[in-house]
Amino acid sequence: MKKHVLFLILFLISGLSAAQRYHSLSPQEAEKRLLPQFGTMINSPIKDITLEEVKKERKIQAEMSWPELKNKDSVDVIKSKIPGLNPKDPEIPVTIYKPRNAKNLPMFLWFHGGGFVYGTPKWDHQRCADYALRGNAVVINVDYRFAPEYPFPAALHDAYASLLWASKNAGNLGGNPKLIAVGGESAGAGISGSLAQYTRDHKGPEISLQVLEIPPGDFNMDYPSVVEFKRTPGLKSDDFPVLKDFYIGKNGNSKEKYVLPGNIEDVSNLPPTVIFVAGADPLRDSGLAYADRLIKAGIFIELHVFAGYAHGMPLPESTDITIRMMKQFLK
Repeated sequence: MKKHVLFLILFLISGLSAAQRYHSLSPQEAEKRLLPQFGTMINSPIKDITLEEVKKERKIQAEMSWPELKNKDSVDVIKSKIPGLNPKDPEIPVTIYKPRNAKNLPMFLWFHGGGFVYGTPKWDHQRCADYALRGNAVVINVDYRFAPEYPFPAALHDAYASLLWASKNAGNLGGNPKLIAVGGESAGAGISGSLAQYTRDHKGPEISLQVLEIPPGDFNMDYPSVVEFKRTPGLKSDDFPVLKDFYIGKNGNSKEKYVLPGNIEDVSNLPPTVIFVAGADPLRDSGLAYADRLIKAGIFIELHVFAGYAHGMPLPESTDITIRMMKQFLK
């Protein structure tokens, strides 16, 4: 009996110790997780996400000018609209980047971030031009629909419609329908990861590579990074329940297949993958958990962890790594 009591005490102590290991970080504690050059960002005001704030941000983004490309003389940029997946779906705006005289080049579909509720392809204008020129590819920057007006699966359907259109029209675009990559940042990475699964399950065009930069793996709130970065400047885990409700809708199921990449049970037969996570990001551990599952399923994967970086910060060499992966798997 004494042995059982002793074991129970030790178990409770160890459990209590583990529970106390992670706590919501103060701004001062969070600052220590960042590289010194980023320390000042911790003084930024903390803003809560509301639909009113989302609409204000959308207006600002709509009024933004498209940045001038550094390599504009070497890349063709075409703005177009393509059909939605279903008859009643609206057209999808896309921006296409390709080297001059492109012919039979790999294709890369890109999805911007923004929490599924806002964001703009303008953010990734230069990035996509660089992928096109340095990766020698046709890049399609997709302006998918936003929640809460268009909850899941609207964005995923736009992504799949873009993939089908790219594959069907590859010849007219100077692309190769047998060499297609998908990728995105933050919410766009979540869409890309789900797109690879959806395409596999619906026997769609083969995807040769997926690039997931700071992806949301799932909506689990128990990860250490979620607990720690609960109330800090920038993206904080306090935002997750609001964004989740916006994205899945009032009657949605946050654990439904394809909502986020980590929701699916079967991660076999997915394309080679590169995943980038930031060390001081509440999404860090869900991204790591998804990477771990892919590794254990035998998927070819590169995982890059950028310590000292917060969510949304430009990650050094991520473009170079992505282009290297493009050249490795899109040939």
